[in-house]
Amino acid sequence: MEFTAGAPAAWHVTLQSGALIELWADGYTEDEGAYLFSLLVRATEAEQAELDVTARTPADPSRVAITVARIPLSEVRDLHTAALRAVSGRCACPTVLV
Repeated sequence: MEFTAGAPAAWHVTLQSGALIELWADGYTEDEGAYLFSLLVRATEAEQAELDVTARTPADPSRVAITVARIPLSEVRDLHTAALRAVSGRCACPTVLV
C-alpha cells in the first residue's frame, strides 16, 4: 500500500475530556454523527479486503480512500490541522480564531 496524495496532514482532535489525539490523514468528512478521517492510497484487492474502503477511483480500482479514524461528533471539543506537533500530550499550535 502507498500514499497517492503525498504525505498526509497532521490533525489535532481535542476530546471533550481534554485528551488530545494527533493523527495523520488526507482529510475528513462528517458521516452519521462522526468525523471520518481518511487516507487516499493505492492498495491491492487483498489489502482492500482488510481495510474500511470508503471510496474508489472509477478509472483505477487500486486507488481508494480508507478510514483511519472515526470519532463521534459529540466527543470532539476542537479539531484543526496541526501547525506544530503536540508537546507532552498538549496542542502547541498557535490559537486560531474562527
